[in-house]
Amino acid sequence: MDDFVNSKAMIAPGVAGSATTMITGTLVTTFGFPGAVTALAVSFVFGLMVLADKTLTMSYKLLFYVINSMIIFSVAVGLNQSGMAIIERDKPVSTMERSLDSADDEQSNSAEAKQFFQEWF
Repeated sequence: MDDFVNSKAMIAPGVAGSATTMITGTLVTTFGFPGAVTALAVSFVFGLMVLADKTLTMSYKLLFYVINSMIIFSVAVGLNQSGMAIIERDKPVSTMERSLDSADDEQSNSAEAKQFFQEWF
């Protein structure tokens, strides 16, 4: 545990970033929370892990807290963007053609709102 929760371990922000993506995607999909704000708040919660490092002074803990939180947020945004790109790439042609039709706009919007990976910004 001491190797995982320490200011020099970079695996922790990577794992926390993927967890942030999962939590944010679930909250955005289920409750309609704003994606970017939710991801930022969750990443700052996960960033609190650095405060468990007993080898640093408080000023360094605060510095690492902000840096790690931004890294976690960046990983989460990158994973979300990658997921959106994969979904768009694998979307069937018939679905793309249907989304261009104005009569089906309401149906495609309701189906799009239920996707896990969504535009956060």
